[in-house]
Amino acid sequence: MWHQHDSAPAHFARDVSVRVYLSDSFGARWIGRGGPVSWPARLPDMSPLDIFVWGHMKYVVYASSVESRDDLVQQIQAAAESIRAMPCVF
Repeated sequence: MWHQHDSAPAHFARDVSVRVYLSDSFGARWIGRGGPVSWPARLPDMSPLDIFVWGHMKYVVYASSVESRDDLVQQIQAAAESIRAMPCVF
């Protein structure tokens, strides 16, 4: 389950066990203050899910070299399909 706050600042708990639980459950994929992926300050156009999707897409697309424009388009389409296939994303 994903819970998202649109344009809200990150909530913060001083209790380290919360961050440990998130890291154990989600690895380096959770976004938050004091977490592996920083919550962007005042970014009203993008939610944490948007940041994950674009960051993951760039990672997948540029995992191999891009030789031409057509190659780039194919890699973007393949990355989008791989994200769509993730059961917890869409």
